[in-house]
Amino acid sequence: MIPHSIHETIRPSLATNFRPCRPVLSALGVLLLACGVAVAGITASISGTVKDSTGAVLVGASVTVTNVATGIVQTVYSNGEGAYTLPALPPGTYDLEVRQKGFKAFKKTAIGLHVNDALTVDPLLPVGDVAEVVTVAADALHAETISTQLGEVIKDKEMTSVPLNGRSYTDLLALQPGVSNTNSNIGGGSSVLNIFQSGGFQLPQVSGDQNPGNLSVNGMRESANGYLLNGVSVQEYGYSGTAVVPNLDSLAEFRIITNNFDAAYGNFSGGQINVVTKAGTNQIHGNVFEFFRNTSLDAANYFDRNGRGPWHQNQFGGTVGGPIIKSKVFFFGDYQENRRNVGVSTGAITVPTSLERGGDFSSLTGSLSGTVQGSAWADTLSMREFGGTGMIHPGESYYSAGCTDPTVCVFPNGKCPRS
Repeated sequence: MIPHSIHETIRPSLATNFRPCRPVLSALGVLLLACGVAVAGITASISGTVKDSTGAVLVGASVTVTNVATGIVQTVYSNGEGAYTLPALPPGTYDLEVRQKGFKAFKKTAIGLHVNDALTVDPLLPVGDVAEVVTVAADALHAETISTQLGEVIKDKEMTSVPLNGRSYTDLLALQPGVSNTNSNIGGGSSVLNIFQSGGFQLPQVSGDQNPGNLSVNGMRESANGYLLNGVSVQEYGYSGTAVVPNLDSLAEFRIITNNFDAAYGNFSGGQINVVTKAGTNQIHGNVFEFFRNTSLDAANYFDRNGRGPWHQNQFGGTVGGPIIKSKVFFFGDYQENRRNVGVSTGAITVPTSLERGGDFSSLTGSLSGTVQGSAWADTLSMREFGGTGMIHPGESYYSAGCTDPTVCVFPNGKCPRS
């Protein structure tokens, strides 16, 4: 057994999300804060037309959306055609309320928005007292009538409920129809054993030794996929896999867009993978975890006659998030560490026989093919076999059938000369 160990620390991070622009120093460290809402490439939107019970549009109606987890509120007003749009909403659960003087208020609760969703809600406001509210519960499923993109959202509970060896979200990409479940090894590798066949060299690994996600989407090249993490490109520019695989427990969801991209994704002809991490909310939340694998859980290799080699693997860490200023400034951090100590089995190794140790290779004459290449190598063999140069010539066979003369072949009778 050849023991070796691997000690990896995977993406310790500290993230923030908030509305106003202000620097914050917390007990968790110095946070780099950014202003405004989330980047457009990973957000969702709600739009529609406000009408009364007769179908006439209502102008100037206030449309307010509230993030249930953070309490952040956004308000817009319907235009001259009664239309409104709430763009760039971070994925989450929202309550929508519409008010207009002389009409009952409209409220739709528990609207679930995922990355890249484009939801249509057309409120109907009956005539009545503004203090009265018509409440509608949001449907669990909704059809997108604005966007033509095709793709599926994989949420946090779906990711962490599946036993993944290595805990990489890229191992779940093939759950989407049209995504190949294997890598060809031609345009990119997905493990330490994969070698780029044309060049003969190994691809760089990401986040330790995780899968970079080089898979074919709808028959396109494995290097034709795009990767966004919280709206920022994390493309590995060698073979266009992802360069970052976050801690699985820190992910809120990811969407694989496989067809009919928006114009914003014009650089990629394969799939567009948008990954969103969890964020802080008004409630403290988090978790701790450990996944382990050890020798007692492994079967012995047939050739491990002296016992199994050690295998100890521990993946542990946790996440924590919460408010810094309630309904305004939040924090979220995660940490994961991988520790691995592995005894590598050498397997069955061919060793020389007692005759071969004495220089008798007559049983391997079928392998003693080829000729001496170059005068320098010929002189080297001549010195070792005859103690001088000129006895072995370039082009001379190492062995030929029936050869017994050391001046005709290098190994007469398939044996290394005693001299």
